[in-house]
Amino acid sequence: MKSLFKKLAIVGVAAMFIGGCSSEGASDSEKGGEEVSFPKRDIEIIVPYAPGGTTDTASRALTSVVSEYLPGGYNVTVVNKEGGAGVIGTTEVFNAKADGYKIGMTTVGPMTIKPHTDNTSYSPDTIEPIMQVVATPNVLVVKKDAPWQTYEEWFEYVKANPGEFTYSTTGAGLTQHITMEAFSAETGVKLKHVPYEGGAPAVSALLGGHVDGAVVQTLEAYPQIEAGELRALVNTGSFKSKGYEDVPLLSEVGVNVASDVWTGLIAPPETPKEVIDVLHESFKQALEDPKVIETFEKLGVEPLYAGPEEFGEIMKRDYDLNEEVLKSAGIIQ
Repeated sequence: MKSLFKKLAIVGVAAMFIGGCSSEGASDSEKGGEEVSFPKRDIEIIVPYAPGGTTDTASRALTSVVSEYLPGGYNVTVVNKEGGAGVIGTTEVFNAKADGYKIGMTTVGPMTIKPHTDNTSYSPDTIEPIMQVVATPNVLVVKKDAPWQTYEEWFEYVKANPGEFTYSTTGAGLTQHITMEAFSAETGVKLKHVPYEGGAPAVSALLGGHVDGAVVQTLEAYPQIEAGELRALVNTGSFKSKGYEDVPLLSEVGVNVASDVWTGLIAPPETPKEVIDVLHESFKQALEDPKVIETFEKLGVEPLYAGPEEFGEIMKRDYDLNEEVLKSAGIIQ
C-alpha cells in the first residue's frame, strides 16, 4: 500500500517546469502571410465545474488574453457545464464536432478517474490533448473557530472519533476523495465524505456549517483563509504553493500520501493536427503572458506546461496509476 501511494506524489510532476515557458516555432499567422484556415469564428471552452474553482479561474485567466495570440484575434468564451463530478462537461467536449470551435478544460478527476468508476464514453485514449496548463495541491481546511488549531490536534480527534468528522470535496471518486481514502488506508482513521459539484460549493458547505472540513485545491480555499474564515491544517499535495508555506505536507507529518491536481486543454477526438497546433501555440503564448502569470501568482496557482504529446502521456500514465489506487482503496473491483 505504501509503495503504491508514494507514486501519487509524482502525478503530473515529471513534465513540470514553472513559468518562463519559451515559445517554439511560429504560429500560422506568422508563416509568410499564408492564409489561415482556423479559426474563422469565436471558440468555446467547456469547463466541467461550477464557476469559481481552479479550473474555471485558470480558464478565464487564459481566455482574457488568448485572443491576442489567436490568428484573426477571435474571442474564446468560457461556458460552465457542471455535473457528474466533471463527466457531463467532458462528455460534451468528447461529443462535439472535431473542428476546434468547442474545446474543454479537464482535470485529473474526470479524465483519469471517472472513466474507471462511471463507465464514461471517453478515456485519455479517445480525446485529443492540447496542453497542460497548471498544477495545484489540495489542502484540508476547517473553519477558523474549529477546535483544531493544528493537524496533530485534528488527527487525535479523528482517531478517537471514527466516522464523526465530515469533509466536503469536489465530487465522489475524484482526486480529493481518493487522496483521503488513501489517507484513511495509511493511517487507519475513518472519515465521512460528502461530495459536492465543485470546489466553490464544497467551501460554501463548510462555511455554512454543513460539514466539519473540506479538501479542496489551494486556490479554492485561499480567499477565505486570507479573510480569516478558514484555517488550513495540512497540504495533501507534493509541493507547497505560494501562501501555504507554513502548512505542513502530509509527508512532513509522517503520512505517505501526496497527490496534486493538474488542469489542461483537450479537444474532441479526430480534431485535425493543424487545428490542435494553432490552439496549442496560441494558448501556450497566453500561458506565458505576464498578465496571466501575475493572475496565477495572486491566486496561488502554479503554471505547469506540457505540450500535446507529453500531456497525452501524463493523462495515460495517471489513468493507469489511478486504476491501481482505486482498486487498492476498494472503490472499484
